[in-house]
Amino acid sequence: MESHGRAPVPHLLFVTSPMQGHINPVRRLAARVAAADARVTISTAVSGHRRMFPSLASPDEEAVDAAGLLHVPFSDGYDEGFDREVHDVRSFAARSRAAGCETLSGVVARLAERGRPVTCVVYTFLVGWVPEVARAHGIPSVLFWIQPAAVFAVYYHCFHGHGAVLASCANDPARDAVVRLPGLPPLKSRALPTIVSLTSPQQQGYPVLGTLRDVFLALDADRPTKVLVNTFDALEPEALRAVPGLELVAVGPVVPDIGASPSCTDLSLCNEDSSEYMEWLDTQAARSVVYVSFGTIFTASKRQELETLQGLKATGRPYLGVLRKVAEEGAALDGANGGGGAADGRQGMVVEWCDQARVLSHPAVGCFVTHCGWNSALESMASGVPIVAVPQWTDQPTVAWLVEECAGVGVRVEVDDEGVAERGEIQRCVETVMGNGDAAVEIRASAMTWMERAKEAIAGGGVLQRNLQAFVSGL
Repeated sequence: MESHGRAPVPHLLFVTSPMQGHINPVRRLAARVAAADARVTISTAVSGHRRMFPSLASPDEEAVDAAGLLHVPFSDGYDEGFDREVHDVRSFAARSRAAGCETLSGVVARLAERGRPVTCVVYTFLVGWVPEVARAHGIPSVLFWIQPAAVFAVYYHCFHGHGAVLASCANDPARDAVVRLPGLPPLKSRALPTIVSLTSPQQQGYPVLGTLRDVFLALDADRPTKVLVNTFDALEPEALRAVPGLELVAVGPVVPDIGASPSCTDLSLCNEDSSEYMEWLDTQAARSVVYVSFGTIFTASKRQELETLQGLKATGRPYLGVLRKVAEEGAALDGANGGGGAADGRQGMVVEWCDQARVLSHPAVGCFVTHCGWNSALESMASGVPIVAVPQWTDQPTVAWLVEECAGVGVRVEVDDEGVAERGEIQRCVETVMGNGDAAVEIRASAMTWMERAKEAIAGGGVLQRNLQAFVSGL
């Protein structure tokens, strides 16, 4: 192993599930760790690996990305990807654990044989079995928490004596209940991650609760001193100190380098043409466009997307929407095409995919209507773009709470009995953040303030770099 004339250079193996929302922050963090004088290797399941590197002769072949980082995949037993129409979700956890433990152990062994012994394994929460592999090889492991610190703290307390009160609060039919957890401000039911509301194996998403429980039990067993968290100190000072016995280290916001030229740093940027919608944005006035995206994995319902399109049309403002499930009548609104989109003077443009970081950093974008996935919220804050929060599930309600009540950079929609924000509500919220009222002025000012704070955290010599350097130096 290289030593640079000093102590041996640590080698960190980053392991993540093949979901885009997990792979992207891992790749971004790994690149920053590499810049902190460490060697890194990234490992995800074959299904995710082959999407990043589609031209490989074999889907499990090793590859080097545009940043020069080595990728060595493992198999989770679903090399073609998990398909709910084909595979049994009830057997996913056991099958992926068994296959993953075996094949990742082989990755660690092969790296050692090649003179690249791993000195630390960094993993995300959907591969909670990774510490088992690390222990078998006598290697320390560290969790990289890719959601807010507040969500980590809520889950920690959920699995340490507060599960019943959290479930009771989350299931309050009036949505007025408040829960008080150690180290956190009082949280209303609508601010809690939806997972804590689950009480029966028959409920959708219940397996995720078991996965999370295993992660926190492993933390109890391993007694690590640190957990890396994709947040920054200024945004979540209380939550970062709300878990006894653990040091939550802020290593975020882990967002793309906006100033860099487009590359395949992120999973979905490979082999995609962004020219049409970027050229359309170039024709729009500053801060005039409403950008809409509800994520890459669990998209909003067809009705929600239709209501959103109608609400956008009612605002009279130009919009760019990433809406993959739009019904024919919705896609036909204003003549927009549900495929590649169109931009010949019409009000809106609907596309199936876009380079979100580039869109949010474009001066024409004035608002982001989002499901409030944490990656999306951080990217929006780092770009100074106000948010209309339309949270769906898991951590998204908590992210919406952070956006609206803690950072003051957006507003959260109200939903009907079916959980849908109707067109009038979408229109109202867009106007709240983009109009000329006092609330809009205040929100836009807060958005600019948090953009500067994010830049300060990311800047050379900033908190992020210092925290990462201290972490690497301590290995």
